[in-house]
Amino acid sequence: MASDIIITQRLVLRSARASDLRPLQDLVFSAPEVMRLAFEGKSLSAEESAEFFAESFDHDGNGKQIGVLRLRAEETIIGFAGLLCCEVLGKRDYEIGFVLGREFWGNGYATEIGRAQIEYGFENAGCERLLALAAPDNKPSIAVLTKIGMWHHSTIVTGSRGKRSVYMARRHS
Repeated sequence: MASDIIITQRLVLRSARASDLRPLQDLVFSAPEVMRLAFEGKSLSAEESAEFFAESFDHDGNGKQIGVLRLRAEETIIGFAGLLCCEVLGKRDYEIGFVLGREFWGNGYATEIGRAQIEYGFENAGCERLLALAAPDNKPSIAVLTKIGMWHHSTIVTGSRGKRSVYMARRHS
């Protein structure tokens, strides 16, 4: 049974269940336009999607992995989001992230879940700072990160994701 991790006015971020793989494959993983700026910059095969889903998604409700993002008013899956452990700045941090299916772009969902992830990371996960990594040419995501209070920290090159702009938010005391 999937458990809710974050609930906002319009969205629910919940743990994954096996039946989520197919809708995510159809909506996000196999969509070149969606995946070109995410992770390795390419759409995923069914096998790659299954492996990514098994390894990276929160299947236990721990709130510190990727979850399935759905509309609150209905069960429609719109993408995925969540906290990911990362060590891109020389220490263990958590990275927030969100990837939405193309038909759900432009509705403010990324801003809504981004803000909620920051609150969750500080209040529930005990993070002192949170990061977000975005492809430097992903202007819509960078605009969201700035809008939710993150600032550009640096630009790095990762082994699997290539060049990324690192954005940061710190817990306010």
